[in-house]
Amino acid sequence: MKRSVTEMVFMLLLLTLFVGCSFVTIERCASFYQRMLREQRQDDRVQLPYLVLFNRLQGVSSGQVRVQRIEDQECLVIREQIEDRTYETVFYVQAGQLMELLRQADKPVDLSAGERLAASDPIRFELQGSQLRLQWQREAGTAALSLELKEGAE
Repeated sequence: MKRSVTEMVFMLLLLTLFVGCSFVTIERCASFYQRMLREQRQDDRVQLPYLVLFNRLQGVSSGQVRVQRIEDQECLVIREQIEDRTYETVFYVQAGQLMELLRQADKPVDLSAGERLAASDPIRFELQGSQLRLQWQREAGTAALSLELKEGAE
């Protein structure tokens, strides 16, 4: 069966239109997926540090926790007695990372010796009574969460 040139050109145009629409659809889906991943990474910079701090502060009383400035860095400090010695766990954000430093309370602080825990936006700590408020400074604004600590001092 012979087809006319007009039919063949029409079929080629339809094929081209179909392929073009397919490429546009794939490109839009890919850009949506990339945007979704980028937003998830930004959310992780708040959620993961919050979960780390939430887990660490379980069972810690409000009397053991304080907010302190160390080397021009706002830090969350947890003070604990372990085998007749006083230790402090210091949490802070440095170079986009939530850091943790365990140190003996009477030793000097060296924030560069901390251990990286998770990627994080800068955090502002506020302690009022037994309520610890965490506030992240994000590009798109701020995110704030609160933790209720046990009452009393141990």
